[in-house]
Amino acid sequence: MRKGLLVIGTTCLLGGCTVFSSSHRHTVDLLDENLTPGSRGARIALLPVAVPVGLMGLTVDAVVVNPVLAVDDAWQDTRALLWSAPDETSFRRAMFVPFAALATPVVFTGDWLWRSLWPLEPVKPVDATEPAGAKR
Repeated sequence: MRKGLLVIGTTCLLGGCTVFSSSHRHTVDLLDENLTPGSRGARIALLPVAVPVGLMGLTVDAVVVNPVLAVDDAWQDTRALLWSAPDETSFRRAMFVPFAALATPVVFTGDWLWRSLWPLEPVKPVDATEPAGAKR
């Protein structure tokens, strides 16, 4: 039980690194845009409510939003590393497929965790008409 709590606590603390970057605070930015009162007096009066709500927004960003948004980027990285080598021959690709299949879960999980914990730039979207092995 203690080990589980330690792992969860460490993950939550390390996951906070993404929310230090303004481009990764999606929930807090949404709260700021829609719920911030215009007058200074109202902001001061709502401070006892705003601080816990803001901390909860940061927690939701770190634990839910950023990991979900990192899935697509982690898959793009995995695909580019293991499955999209434009200069490979067909024979070399066929020989590499079993190793790529075994490495895909490991590479994807590692990349996803890294992108969930640290503020990295998102991967540029791939054009849907572009072939899988084409250079970007």
